[in-house]
Amino acid sequence: MVQLLQAGIIAITTLTAAALALLETTWHWIARPPPRRRRNIALPGHRVDPATRIAIDAVEKVFVRDFKWSFRRLPDSKAGIDARAEILDGGRPTGRFLPLQIGLIQSWSEDGSDYVHRGENSYLDYWTKHSLPVCVVIVDAGSGTMRWQRANKESCTERASGWEMVVPAANVLDANAKLCFDEAIASDQESLMRSAFALDRELMEAVRDQTTFFVWDEWGDTTAIFSNLQIYIGEAERDEPDIRIDYHLRADNLHNVMIRLFPWATYSYAEPIKEYSDEVAVHVLEVELRPEAEAYLEAEDFLVAGYPDEEEPCAPESEDYVTAQEVEAFWRSRGFLREHRDKDE
Repeated sequence: MVQLLQAGIIAITTLTAAALALLETTWHWIARPPPRRRRNIALPGHRVDPATRIAIDAVEKVFVRDFKWSFRRLPDSKAGIDARAEILDGGRPTGRFLPLQIGLIQSWSEDGSDYVHRGENSYLDYWTKHSLPVCVVIVDAGSGTMRWQRANKESCTERASGWEMVVPAANVLDANAKLCFDEAIASDQESLMRSAFALDRELMEAVRDQTTFFVWDEWGDTTAIFSNLQIYIGEAERDEPDIRIDYHLRADNLHNVMIRLFPWATYSYAEPIKEYSDEVAVHVLEVELRPEAEAYLEAEDFLVAGYPDEEEPCAPESEDYVTAQEVEAFWRSRGFLREHRDKDE
């Protein structure tokens, strides 16, 4: 009897291990996008400085834990934006973004005075040109205290070497600051679209003319939860995505998520939705730039490069146009030389 029981336990253990292996293999297969053509693309990476990463982690906790918003880190860029907070309404995406530049200092002044933060003029120019309501967050490495200030023409003073702004000691980034940020973010449709295009410009440039897949997980609930966005850009086979965003968004359908977070994209399903154990479904989308996004990138390239060095075009001659040689021939035919005409005139 004991031997029979032992044999049963061994059989159950073997079957369980096999089932887990099959589950892992199946999940890897359904979550992986279809094969792509061969071509690589290099994306800018996130900042690797460990201290700065810790500062960004601390800021993320406030927006996610205290504000109940979403938080998306951005790669190094000429825009000088480290991350963007995304306002959620009951866990649902609204399309309202708050760009964040996050700085780390060793210690705040012990006397409680304000802090003077300095930045590059190119960043401020970019923010103001695109009407981005950027917020600068300063993290004290010693105490962990975080303070913030809005960056705009009114709060910043431009210098020859860059711009500077005063970060008040009273502007502590904690749960009580949520209302201040909420009021600073525009809600009109035009501003939302402009912000989305400006913040995702480098992602749009990476997606441009590339085979791109967005892979979403959908978890079953009374309202669906879309999470764990994986973005594959380019045509090289690989297991790890180029970008992974830890979203946790409630929505009636995935379309509502896509049009609010990525209004510059058009998409179609690359394959049928795959479901597993009635708990999770995997959506594999093939994403392309909208024609408006293509035009946006072309316009940005043109504005940055400036007016091209082109020669002035020549106007066409009219049929009754008389050249100087024709005028001279006319007077010669009448016996007048040029010097005689000049004296008479």
